[in-house]
Parts: sequence; structure tokens; C-alpha cells
Amino acid sequence: MGARGPLPKLQVVDGTFQPPANSPKAKPVLPKCPTWLTKEAKREWKRVAGPLYRAGLLTELDTNSLAMYCETWARFERCQKTLAQEGDTYILNNGEPKQRPEYYIMKDSMKELRALITLFGLAPGPRMRMELPEPPAQDEMEELLNGI
Repeated sequence: MGARGPLPKLQVVDGTFQPPANSPKAKPVLPKCPTWLTKEAKREWKRVAGPLYRAGLLTELDTNSLAMYCETWARFERCQKTLAQEGDTYILNNGEPKQRPEYYIMKDSMKELRALITLFGLAPGPRMRMELPEPPAQDEMEELLNGI
């Protein structure tokens, strides 16, 4: 029993979750890359935005989430490059080795990336579990205009 009464029961149909029929749907749109993204993040945006849009997984509502993914990826990439060039540790004045701060930043970025990758289906496992939308059908007026 929940804090305000019994919890509603979820209905499972054919072993899969069925979202409510009146779930809001946003129209797939290829949003513009935000100008405030770093150079590395813009490169990642260009790599993933097109394929996500063509798969019907990107709308104008997803701009900020995708920007967060791209900036997190860029941060991860910068840390990886630093660690590759300078090593995982540095030596303190007393001669004791210490883990570089970039390692911890990279580790936190990996946690964030796992969540964001799942949202957008950017890994095989999450993508296989996604229910991809059907390509939008053209309405009669659009077909008429395209025929001109």
C-alpha cells in the first residue's frame, strides 16, 4: 500500500509493457546544434544527431538532453587524452604516487554517459529494447503538394 492508498496495477500485455494510448508524441525534428557546445561536443553532435533523427528518436524536445550527452562525451574524451599523454598518476612532493583528478572526472562522466546512452539507444543493448517509431506517413495534402 502506498502513502495515499493502494498503488495502481500495471497491465502487462503479451509480456511487454504497453504505454498508455494517449501518450504525447513529439514530431521527429533534426534540431540545430547549440552554439554554446565545445568543439569536441559539436563533433559528437554531428556524428549522432543525423542517425538519431533518421531513426525517429530525435525531436526538438531532445535538444538539451542530446547536448548534455555531447558535452559529457567531450569531457570524457578530454580526460582520456590527458591520461593517455600524462599517465594515470602523478608524484606528490613527498614521492607518493596519486591518482590524477582527470581519472575521477572520467569515471563520473562514464556513469553519466551510461544513462544518456540508454536514453538515446546509442548502444546495442538499449537499442534492442527500444520500440522504434514507424516513419511518419505523408498526409493527403502533403502528397498533393509534393506532386506539383
